[in-house]
Amino acid sequence: MTFFSRRRRPVDSPTLDDQAVLVIDQHALPYRSPHWYGHADYHVRVFRPGNAPRPVVVMGDLDNDPVASVTNKCPEVTAIVADLVLRRHGVHPTRFEDHARWLTYYAAAGVIGERFCEVHDFDVVPGYEPPLVEVRYRDLRRDEAEDLVGGPLGSWQRQDYTAEELQRRGVRVMHVHSASS
Repeated sequence: MTFFSRRRRPVDSPTLDDQAVLVIDQHALPYRSPHWYGHADYHVRVFRPGNAPRPVVVMGDLDNDPVASVTNKCPEVTAIVADLVLRRHGVHPTRFEDHARWLTYYAAAGVIGERFCEVHDFDVVPGYEPPLVEVRYRDLRRDEAEDLVGGPLGSWQRQDYTAEELQRRGVRVMHVHSASS
């Protein structure tokens, strides 16, 4: 059984393999702000371009609290995506790049334009349990991101980039809870 819808796209669109809204409960994230309660919403799109050796995953913030931004939670969200979306159970963080190329997407917010970043060099910080992971980011132009996924990408204004709007467009919502809840 899959949690993600598979839809036919026009010929010139990139090959979208999986798409979902992840609603991640704060208790599913090992490192979080003590002032953050509830959940965070992320949009995940997985592309499998024909010329690429591995999928390209685009993860974006939805209209949620910025303390839970994909920037602050990228390694943790990446681990959840690797496990549940790519079905790569138990992948060590330093091996994430073996399984996909990872991009973050920030929707346009008023006069601030959209932004794409490639996430790379997942590095475990010694002495933390569960592992604390640091990453590096490389800003991408829209055309570079589209070259990676194999075609044009949709864009949103932040106020329209919500779980409800994506669900209205047919994107499935997946709730992620901690194992103990």
